[in-house]
Amino acid sequence: MNGSSAKPIPRGILTRRHLPAALAAACALGGLSSPSLAQDAGAERWRFEATPYIWGSGLDGRVRVNGKPQAGAGVEQSFSDILEMLEFAAFGTFEARKGRWALTFDAIYFRVGEEGTLSALGGLASIDADATLTQQVYSFGGSYRLVEGDSPVDIVGGLRASSVKWDVKIDSSVPDLALGNRRFTETKDWVDPYIGARIETRLNERWSVVGYADIGGFGVGSEFAWQVLAGANYAFKPDLIGKFGYRYIAVDYDKSDFTYDMASAGFYAGLGFRW
Repeated sequence: MNGSSAKPIPRGILTRRHLPAALAAACALGGLSSPSLAQDAGAERWRFEATPYIWGSGLDGRVRVNGKPQAGAGVEQSFSDILEMLEFAAFGTFEARKGRWALTFDAIYFRVGEEGTLSALGGLASIDADATLTQQVYSFGGSYRLVEGDSPVDIVGGLRASSVKWDVKIDSSVPDLALGNRRFTETKDWVDPYIGARIETRLNERWSVVGYADIGGFGVGSEFAWQVLAGANYAFKPDLIGKFGYRYIAVDYDKSDFTYDMASAGFYAGLGFRW
């Protein structure tokens, strides 16, 4: 873990629920597991799948930065609340399979921003704050197919690296105020190992259903993290697969005056391209 020294953000400058919620949303969005390639796992040539996706997640938990507040700031927001602060987001997975073995990669980039103004000295002065939070999550994993056929079963495992950076700029209309014009920046990084399993059952030529679950952290990065996913795939064509379903993720990280204890759940949708 690494990070630069930062002072707590002064209370009252930003709406208290916004910045923790943005942090939670960013961390919560990491690790969407791409269902296994529908082609025969016994084939000897490499097969690939790339899937851009979205996830409409709600949040429930707490976040604590620099030890403040002591018990953590409560977060309970819908996806529409988070969407109002969204500046940019990009998510996608990639899978390369050969025979029973597969390599997977998941990339998350998420940036949210919020601005606010606080009146001071009976309205004679004002303090403006502009906060930006950037979250990156990269999952590197592999899987082995234990069972083949119409209901293939894979065991999965890997590493999930998370990076959170927040940047707060404060401008005062009266330079002699204690705050003056200041900027606070801090970054937190951690890596979670994870293990899990995935099953996909073909219903017919176009439809299949998918189940996925993993657990991780184990005190290496976060104390504990887990997720479950239930969804369905529809083959528009053999090389174009629509994916949708429901996903739940929980993460409990608490180290170095930074706490992230959050559960996130919502529907996801993606489009897989196979070759």
